[in-house]
Amino acid sequence: MKNHFVILDKIIYKGLRPWLEANNPDEKFASMISGIKEIEPTFKPTFQVNFERPFNNKTKYYSKFILAEKFKAINGLLDALHEDENPQLIKYRLNDTLNKKLKTKIKDIGKIIKDQQFEPSYIDPKKTTFDIDQEHKTNTFVFQLLKVSLIHMYLEIQEVFKSWVQDDFVIEDFYSQLLFEQIPEQTYIKQTQIIEISQISETPKQNEQQEEISLQSFTYIHYNTKPDSLTDLCDSLKKSGFIHKDTTTVNFKKVFSGKEISTPIVWTGNPTEFSYFIKLIHNTHKVVANLKQDQWKVALECFIKSDGEKFKNGIRKLDRPARTGDKLDKAVSLLF
Repeated sequence: MKNHFVILDKIIYKGLRPWLEANNPDEKFASMISGIKEIEPTFKPTFQVNFERPFNNKTKYYSKFILAEKFKAINGLLDALHEDENPQLIKYRLNDTLNKKLKTKIKDIGKIIKDQQFEPSYIDPKKTTFDIDQEHKTNTFVFQLLKVSLIHMYLEIQEVFKSWVQDDFVIEDFYSQLLFEQIPEQTYIKQTQIIEISQISETPKQNEQQEEISLQSFTYIHYNTKPDSLTDLCDSLKKSGFIHKDTTTVNFKKVFSGKEISTPIVWTGNPTEFSYFIKLIHNTHKVVANLKQDQWKVALECFIKSDGEKFKNGIRKLDRPARTGDKLDKAVSLLF
């Protein structure tokens, strides 16, 4: 299994350790900051990190570097796990990542913080002690940020695969069970608040009130006015390898007719791509009738895997595929 943390490991164990003589000069990092490419998460973060503001070139460099590598590692790991359909293999890889790799790194960081005396008080802006060694303060900043970042990584991975994780960790657990530190007032990590906006209720038309939404298949909202859009979507999905190349237009359109189907469509893409496709047509762009919470029930009846088996219900938890998400976005846009 690929080690998605190999770059961050260099800060803990190898040549990027901030106290090494080669990494001491602050001016060394001034020209390197702009060379770090920002990485966006391919998942929807559940937590946010608000760390202390960098105060010199070295802390600016490490801040940008750690942030980029953090999201690169999470993105890569989630993509790899989402492509696995074997439940035992997913459990093994999650256990290896969370309980072995990440917990071990957090423990090792805790030991380094104690050995090097990188206590968080050295970077507390409220404690303005001017005689503190600036190099020591800088190195403290790097390791405290790395500690927080690894905890953040653990929490995000755990959240995405929470149905697979038996021993949930909360922020306090990292301090009491791994770092053996007093739980600080400022952990720098907060759970993202989800603000629910109540929709203004409108009085539906009488025929809409009486109309019952079919659960036999999806109902394309432009089925009667733009039937050719479904043909275009079918061709696009076949071209990109998401559905079987022998899929007929007639069978494909039936899946979006709201009527009973006899031949489910064979999805030849991976589960992540299937999950994202359903989310696009139903949740994001709403090009099919609102099925409330039954869209996955309908999806599992309308599509099957290439081996003839049905997709599992837990597939709804999968996120946007990093490599093929754009292709699916473009395909579904044909229905607008």
